[in-house]
Amino acid sequence: MKGEWKMNVHVTNIYGFSPKSVVLISQHEVRNIARNLGFNELAVYIYDSSNEPMNELSSRYDGIIARVSPGDVVFFQSPTWNGVDWDNGLVDKLKAYGCRVVMFIQDVQPLQFESNYYLMSKFISMYNKAEIVIVPSEKMYCRLVEEGLTVKKYIVQHMWDFTVDQTLYSPSFKRKLYFTGDISRFPFVENWHYNTELHVFGNKMENYDYSKVHFGGWLNKTELLLELSKGGFGLVWGNQENPKDEPDYYKMNCSYKLASYLSAGIPVIVPDYLSNADFVKENNIGFVVSSLEEANEMVQNCTEDNYNQMVSNLKHVQYLINNGYFTKKLFVDTIMALD
Repeated sequence: MKGEWKMNVHVTNIYGFSPKSVVLISQHEVRNIARNLGFNELAVYIYDSSNEPMNELSSRYDGIIARVSPGDVVFFQSPTWNGVDWDNGLVDKLKAYGCRVVMFIQDVQPLQFESNYYLMSKFISMYNKAEIVIVPSEKMYCRLVEEGLTVKKYIVQHMWDFTVDQTLYSPSFKRKLYFTGDISRFPFVENWHYNTELHVFGNKMENYDYSKVHFGGWLNKTELLLELSKGGFGLVWGNQENPKDEPDYYKMNCSYKLASYLSAGIPVIVPDYLSNADFVKENNIGFVVSSLEEANEMVQNCTEDNYNQMVSNLKHVQYLINNGYFTKKLFVDTIMALD
């Protein structure tokens, strides 16, 4: 009797970052959802590999992929932040073992940081080793093709998930904005001069003027969702006060911040360049604006009935995000697309 052939599915997942790091939190979120589908984890630790001998590096790769077998599918969450040469080496090792690699592109460092653009050819070379690429947006796929990407099969992520296993408040109408993030990267916070209250959650900086905003410090996931779900609007904004000055990268990326607000059930305010701005508009779950001044006006002019309607519209989307359905669909669509 012939033995039964079985394909296993794996997903890489990083360790070693601060527990407050969005890149760590988001990859662990993907891993958790993947586990519910029966995937295995391939743990990757962040370390300085610059002086690591090749034989030791090869042994390290062998340890990471010890569970894989020829024909298995590996979702490679990219980047691992160990450097593109390191990542390329791990992909080569997976391919040598006969694995089928799906490149789950979450950040493209040569586009994210101008100083890293010289590495683009190495990233493209790595992406081209995959059977399928998962990209944050259609716009990102087109840009990567311009840079030399030749992988024809691709899946668009569209939205992050932000799973929740707690009971949240029902949002009530409040004319205030929430913003989460490392405020050292967002100068508009200190320059806030609008009528709408701005409540910021993130790492506190010394010698920073907090008189214009309400600063709540860093909250863990449970604390943050409970606070957000009391009511108000979630603000998604980039590094530049004027959206016209925003680098193209933020127009191609998929906002994790957006998912956190929607998971709390509150309407959002997003810039018109955001890759999923149409999703917000089409589902009537917030406002799409071209400036912070317009964001302020939208909040000030919003009525309680309008707010409650958006909260009601949000229920379905909130359910999907809270239960990991966007990522589950991503995984299923990708596996179905494999020949």
